[in-house]
Amino acid sequence: MAITFVKPEIPAGAKAVSVTFTNGEGKVFSRSINVPYTDGEVNEAMFDQFLADHLRAVEYKASIGIVEFRDPAEEPVANTAPPAGE
Repeated sequence: MAITFVKPEIPAGAKAVSVTFTNGEGKVFSRSINVPYTDGEVNEAMFDQFLADHLRAVEYKASIGIVEFRDPAEEPVANTAPPAGE
């Protein structure tokens, strides 16, 4: 089953962006990906490599069942764990 994503726009100064991966059933999985900078500018080549690496990781994790894709119409599950140290 193919998994795809759309390269996100990077807001000025962003340290990370959310990328949503979509499987062949139209279900989604999102994760945050760091934005690399070189001399104050986004390093596009490195960012493209980060995206490719994350895609391979998501594909592998989906193949062994440790990534859960969800219906995009569903509300994401909130993290209800207390902050670290509390």
